[in-house]
Amino acid sequence: MMRLLGLQSRKRRQSHSIADYQKLVRRRLRELPKDRPLALAQAIGAETMANFISQGDGHVAVLRHHGLVDNMSVYDLGCGCGRTAQALRRSGWAGHYIGVDVVPELIEELARQCPDYHVHLNFRPTIAAPDASLDMIFHWSVFTHLYPSECYLYTADAFRALKPGGKMLFSFLEMEEPAHDRVWNANLARLRRGQPGEQLDAFLHRDWIRRFAQDAGFAEPQFTHGSDDSRHPAFWQSLAVMDKPA
Repeated sequence: MMRLLGLQSRKRRQSHSIADYQKLVRRRLRELPKDRPLALAQAIGAETMANFISQGDGHVAVLRHHGLVDNMSVYDLGCGCGRTAQALRRSGWAGHYIGVDVVPELIEELARQCPDYHVHLNFRPTIAAPDASLDMIFHWSVFTHLYPSECYLYTADAFRALKPGGKMLFSFLEMEEPAHDRVWNANLARLRRGQPGEQLDAFLHRDWIRRFAQDAGFAEPQFTHGSDDSRHPAFWQSLAVMDKPA
């Protein structure tokens, strides 16, 4: 079931992340008019459909490692066109899924692929769910494109929406991870040429994430390096997990 929320927000001046992401998705659709699934997959960072599938399966492996089981209520912030949602379906997971994004074309594709999942638009830095209603909130490559203050607001509202004992998991870029240098260097190269990036690439420090968690009320975050494949496939971006005390 698809619901479109936040329509009034679209009448106001859009934030950098919404405008940039919508523009990026629509550019990919113009470039690949005959292959909509691939265009949308590339817009969210998967070069091929094989990458799209393998990345999604990796996401599910991370979620299962951190406690995902059947009958949970999960919230996919920045769900895109369903990379994780489709992988959850392939894995046989059974539960209540809510996916939220800021690009209509993306969530329309997710709704087409997973018609029994709930998806909607939300343009505010909030979790569109009632208090203490979710077991798990996850988001991949979302805080990588937001200002720290926006990340802070999402973290605080995630705490509100999670059940006691619930978790928020997310990926992020950090200067301390050598593999992330290529993102930093690519941005520098564009700026030196006088070219703007397609969207903001933001880095977070672990101490900032600890501060966000502490202010919201979460326990001490757990971190995983992007190259760590000891417990699940390497994610490439670093991972943070925040637990809401039971």
